[in-house]
Amino acid sequence: MKYLESGGEFMKRYLTLLMLLLLTFATVEGSPAKAWYDPLELRFAPQADVKSLEAKLEGQSMIFQVSTYSGLDDRIDYYTGRIFLDLKEGGSTSGEAKGADYQLAFYMSPKNMSGSCAVLAFNDVKLQWEETKAASCSIKASGGKLVIDTDLGKYVKGSFRFKAYFDILAKDIIKISYLLSNSGRASIDGDYAEYKIPQISGQQGNAIAPIDYKEVYVLDDLSRVYLALVPSSQDGVKCELGGPGAKLTRNYFVDIDVDMNETNGVDLTGGYSYECTFNGRKWFPFTVYAGTGSGIMIGKAVEFDIKLLPVLSQISSRGGKFDIIVRASMIYRDYVPDTGWLLYDGMPDASSFEVVGPNTDVNMNEDLSIFKSIGSASGIYRIALGGPGADPSYQGDPSFKFLKRKDGLYGGVEFNGKEFWASYGRIDYAVIKISRIGEGYYCSVAGVTRYGTRAGLIWLSQNMGMLSTGTYLIGWIDNGNGIVEMSEISLLAGGS
Repeated sequence: MKYLESGGEFMKRYLTLLMLLLLTFATVEGSPAKAWYDPLELRFAPQADVKSLEAKLEGQSMIFQVSTYSGLDDRIDYYTGRIFLDLKEGGSTSGEAKGADYQLAFYMSPKNMSGSCAVLAFNDVKLQWEETKAASCSIKASGGKLVIDTDLGKYVKGSFRFKAYFDILAKDIIKISYLLSNSGRASIDGDYAEYKIPQISGQQGNAIAPIDYKEVYVLDDLSRVYLALVPSSQDGVKCELGGPGAKLTRNYFVDIDVDMNETNGVDLTGGYSYECTFNGRKWFPFTVYAGTGSGIMIGKAVEFDIKLLPVLSQISSRGGKFDIIVRASMIYRDYVPDTGWLLYDGMPDASSFEVVGPNTDVNMNEDLSIFKSIGSASGIYRIALGGPGADPSYQGDPSFKFLKRKDGLYGGVEFNGKEFWASYGRIDYAVIKISRIGEGYYCSVAGVTRYGTRAGLIWLSQNMGMLSTGTYLIGWIDNGNGIVEMSEISLLAGGS
């Protein structure tokens, strides 16, 4: 009998332990998916621009899903990138990789759905990144998204920080058989009026908009060739980015193949690269190869020249005929987030927050149904709306300062020593402060104008779950329809 009682006690303890284990695993497996929504920064190539990055823990698995604004496109050669992970306690998280313990390096080709993923760990002794066999990762395409899965979830204790960048590579290769004929010299001015008959036409649609060219013109003066690439649309020469977390590089490389047989190599290579960033929105040219000519100009066409002198005697010995291979390509880098790090399992989601503020702001934003309530609050998770005109206390905060125009009205904000000026209904900014008060969170959203306040609230509604306490500056640039939309809103500064 005592044996049976002892066995019964053992069974009760076993069942209790089993239930605790099951509850523990259920909590881990039930960890919510949290998504960060990124602005549409490359508006003329949405298939290259990251829309959202979602993170989820399932047991030991850490799963990231990446979506673009118009799905995966097989005209893009590779989607590549890195996800930096800060999993260990302590240490700082600043700079592009500083503070990260691991990174996931991956690529995926949408043309054949093949890809690869590797886990790199930071060696604190050698102070360098090394591939590790202690963890693994994989990548696949599913439902129009990239899915990166790693077993690094086994190292997560509660919460972790992460950030990423994505490089999208697309190419457009054009091959021309050309006869050297002293057909003329061209001014490198971005115009193709001097050229008469295109060597190639009707090519549009072969590549995505930033590098899609419908016609290619060629002239020569016996010592160099002049090329003009006419875009299928003005998107082929644009340098416009809608946010700071992006960089677009266009490459124009030319191979000269004298014997017209690429299998045994080419004889001369020249070309140019241009880099486009958010600041200034200008082209930044630099020469890539020594054999390149006098320069490049972007206007109605992409126009540049290539010196032939190193291979001119070879071309002459073969009757003046040779192949010109134009390799136009683009590399678009999108940072997620634009600045700082994301926090998994930090803030409650937006649905837990109550929103209060002046009637003007409340009425303008009452359509945002994701929040628990708008107009009244009684809980411990609150968002307060209103710019400096509605809440003078903002003027006493040393971390930022709202600026007045000459007419005495608020027109901008100074953040981290840099001034940002709004244009009513077109460009606006908001300062967002997130504070921990007891067990709750208090957020303030102060726009330069009501459009900035709405932009800040929309941005919070999408990204709240990935944030931590701190002060953030967001910017809004309208696309011309007068409506504040998430795809137009960028994180400019701040965060952790």
